[in-house]
Amino acid sequence: MRKFYTLAAFLLLAGMASAQNLPKFSGLFFGDYYYVVDHDAANTVNPTSTYGIAGALQKGMGAFDYRRIYLTADDSIAQDFSARFRLESDPSASNLGGAQITTMVKDAFINWKNVTDGGNIIMGLQGTPQINMAEGIFGYRSLEKTIEDLHGISSSRDLGVSFNQKFSDAFTGGLLIGNNSSNKVPSTRYKAAYLYLQYNPVKEFTILLNGQYNGTGIDIFNRTGDVIVNYANSDFSLGAQYFLNGYNVAGGSTVKRNGLSLNGWVGLISNLRLVARYDMYTPNSDLKNTLDSKGLPYTYGAQSLILGALDWTVEKNVHLMPNVETVSYGGSGSTADLLARATFYITF
Repeated sequence: MRKFYTLAAFLLLAGMASAQNLPKFSGLFFGDYYYVVDHDAANTVNPTSTYGIAGALQKGMGAFDYRRIYLTADDSIAQDFSARFRLESDPSASNLGGAQITTMVKDAFINWKNVTDGGNIIMGLQGTPQINMAEGIFGYRSLEKTIEDLHGISSSRDLGVSFNQKFSDAFTGGLLIGNNSSNKVPSTRYKAAYLYLQYNPVKEFTILLNGQYNGTGIDIFNRTGDVIVNYANSDFSLGAQYFLNGYNVAGGSTVKRNGLSLNGWVGLISNLRLVARYDMYTPNSDLKNTLDSKGLPYTYGAQSLILGALDWTVEKNVHLMPNVETVSYGGSGSTADLLARATFYITF
């Protein structure tokens, strides 16, 4: 019996020692019950593609749905090396027959730290600065995508190599060279370059400049520049993002897109915030006021988004957020999309 206890103790200690070397697992999960209060069925421009049903919204539709699940493994391989592997399930991105729910690889990279004094190299499938840094600054991705992500201006992921450098306590910058293929099958012809510079004169204040340049065809290019300004403390946050984008289309012309997003929240009482956002997006500034024969906005008509929410922190990692989002298109006789949602956000 004593031998048994000795063996059991050895196995327990070995297991505990082994557990120290296991990756750190984490995740998040958010979704809603949504209800379509109103929708213009004639309008084919529909950025409210949150549920994977763009162009198929109908007044009176409602359902329980989740919008994102992450499962992440982070591991410190060695003193100056770490790795991340992340899986995501997103119903709006499913490409299986019958709209079945699927899972995809979101991140898979190695981070080589301290290559220079304050510099890191990241190799693999990783986040792009224009989407991921905006999400980190503004927060509330659980309520809506950032303006560039929502309208497909830039991808949130790319497969490539990046170098990030901390120049001082106030300045950081980085460059990513990628395949221009998001997290899909790698492209072998057209590449993308992403550049950013971030300035924090004080902890609460952030200025971020981003640029992206990528090919989309033979002698056809896509160019984007944006700026983010944000101030946040424990009581409130207020910020803005503005972008300009131009991309070539068949025939040699250039489509010019631009957008402005104003984001903010303010603490009301303990564990309760009021969140608000306003977007103005122009898919083609040359055709901003063009209407079709029915007086509705053409495919390139201007769009605006208004979002209001309450964020109740039930527990540290559990949030409940009733919210309303409306998207209007500015044309005579057009009807705005109006969604009412009860959103939950959980991290673990």
